[in-house]
Amino acid sequence: MVSRNRIALYATLILALGTPVSFAQTITEFPAESGIPFRITTGPDGALWFTTFASRIGRITTAGVVTDLPVPGVGTTIDITTGPDGNLWFTYGNTDSAFPHSSVRRITPAGVVTIFEVPDERSETWGITDGQDGALWFTERSGNKIGRLTTAGVLTEFPLPTAGSSPTDIAGGSDGALWFTENGGNRIGRITTDGIITEFPISSPATGIARGPDGNMWFTQRSANRIGRITPEGDVTEFPLPTAGSGPVQIANGNDGALWFTERDANQIGRITVGGAISEYPIPTPASSPEGITLGPDGNLWFTEALADKIGRITPRLEGNPGQLLPVVGSTVGVGGSFFRTSVQLHNPATIPVSGRIVFRPSGTTGSSGDPGLDFTLAPGQTQTIPDLLPAMGTSGLGSADVSTTLGSGGNIPVVSARVFNDAGAAGTTGFGLNALTPGEAIQPGHRGVLTIPSDLTNFRMNIGVRTLAADVLMTLTVRDAAGGVAAVLPRFFRGTYHEQQAASVFLNGLPLPPGGSITALVEVGRAIVYGATVDNRTGDPSLQLAAPVP
Repeated sequence: MVSRNRIALYATLILALGTPVSFAQTITEFPAESGIPFRITTGPDGALWFTTFASRIGRITTAGVVTDLPVPGVGTTIDITTGPDGNLWFTYGNTDSAFPHSSVRRITPAGVVTIFEVPDERSETWGITDGQDGALWFTERSGNKIGRLTTAGVLTEFPLPTAGSSPTDIAGGSDGALWFTENGGNRIGRITTDGIITEFPISSPATGIARGPDGNMWFTQRSANRIGRITPEGDVTEFPLPTAGSGPVQIANGNDGALWFTERDANQIGRITVGGAISEYPIPTPASSPEGITLGPDGNLWFTEALADKIGRITPRLEGNPGQLLPVVGSTVGVGGSFFRTSVQLHNPATIPVSGRIVFRPSGTTGSSGDPGLDFTLAPGQTQTIPDLLPAMGTSGLGSADVSTTLGSGGNIPVVSARVFNDAGAAGTTGFGLNALTPGEAIQPGHRGVLTIPSDLTNFRMNIGVRTLAADVLMTLTVRDAAGGVAAVLPRFFRGTYHEQQAASVFLNGLPLPPGGSITALVEVGRAIVYGATVDNRTGDPSLQLAAPVP
């Protein structure tokens, strides 16, 4: 959970330092086949799942392969979310008298459906989200209620104070509560997990809502053509859209520190930064009526095109992100007379030549166009070996390396492998191998990575390193002892295109390492690679662990 202090810290840093990145995008469309796709979410199986205006649930892989899954009844699947039990949960409206008009349903990744009835058939279940209390929370639009459903099927309903509010969409907030739009009441609602409801007035009806990377809630105002922001305290700011009558409907948090939304009436995808800067991108298919949008497991934004029967993908590409990167490279003196070097091999698996450049990003500084680099060109099938990377660039030190290819390489990228080793001269080398990573393998916003701490801190020393991508990064580090007790919770902020590696205790602001414990890095804004470098004090033998992603 993002504390208000960390939100304020991030906002202050962004205002003071700016965000020196530029943005580009690519939209790809895939036939949906299921008929009028509506809402979409990332599933527990690494695919995207979407509802339809039919008794079907659709599934699309990140490669674009679609599966159509029928559900009982004749009606409409509406909103969908991944539940805490690893299944998909969705709301359903039905015109078939054999089934309740309103229900919440569960579908397993294998397609098995279970129906949970809502007592009032006129309630019209609509938005749904996974709460932070292990239950599902949903809106009852006509029933003017908020519902809570456990994974075992226990239902609790909470009537809204204002009649005719028509609650529509719902999302979890940074404060642990659930926030929802009141399309009929010109309000944003907040409900705690024990059912206490607060309502905040806004200027016009709201539809979609999502927690932003700044810890505030962001919502769409279709009729007023605005995007709204509400703080945990209830302060509202509204941002008009550049395109008149664009009709924003759904909104989602991206992996680039911004929010993305669908513009149903203008046939566009919009992007808004936490500072209110707006960009808009037209969808290739005319009049496709974009509706739902979500952050995919591949770091792209995926959206539904209801009137085109398509699923769209927009790639948020921050200019400056490398095609691949080596999170740590060095040519530098270590502790106890050790000397670390980095050898690199590049292989071209393509049938055409591939050329590009390796750029060294020195530790402790933000990457710039003046950073040292080394050009390469590889014939088809060729492998090139660089015995010591940094001296080949005419430099030394510690940092990370970006590997980018030129436009003439046809989109092909080389296979890049490295070895970081302690060079003991005639006594040989000790070290570890490392393959280059892609930006998609960095920890995404809202995701965590875990490092384990050596149990023997006398014979082993541990460093912690971070490499950010083009956007600034805000993360929270939670240090636990071997028994799982929390030793410290620390916020850290890093500029974009930045590398830092420090002794673990220094990195953790002087905190002594708990032997055999762990460090969890929760990335709240931006994307980062986090790693631990452990060295045997007796032999100088290094090893590397990348922060393992966890749910």
